[in-house]
Amino acid sequence: MAGNDREPRNPFYILLIVVGFAFVVTALAYAVVPILEQKAREAGNPPPPSPLRDSLRSDGWIWLLVQAALIAVLSLASMGYDRWQRTLKERREQAKIATSDSAAAKPQPPSTS
Repeated sequence: MAGNDREPRNPFYILLIVVGFAFVVTALAYAVVPILEQKAREAGNPPPPSPLRDSLRSDGWIWLLVQAALIAVLSLASMGYDRWQRTLKERREQAKIATSDSAAAKPQPPSTS
């Protein structure tokens, strides 16, 4: 395989990984932070106020919905980009084959040796 036959990188794939990781972190925080706060209160050591925790508690479900929608959109975009790249590659290969077939079909002039 030549160096220039390398598959092009899918720009949506790295974004999909980043958003998927953010989704997992948000889901874990949304599930675990309230439990940790409750345990701290029961132990007599209430957690200090935090705007991030307050926002997570009130709007965490919206964050998760937005991230899930982004995952769906980026997944479709990634699959569409891969299909488009594969189609372009197949067309280039067919053009190469057609060019080589037409060159092989041309009659060669007799040599005068």
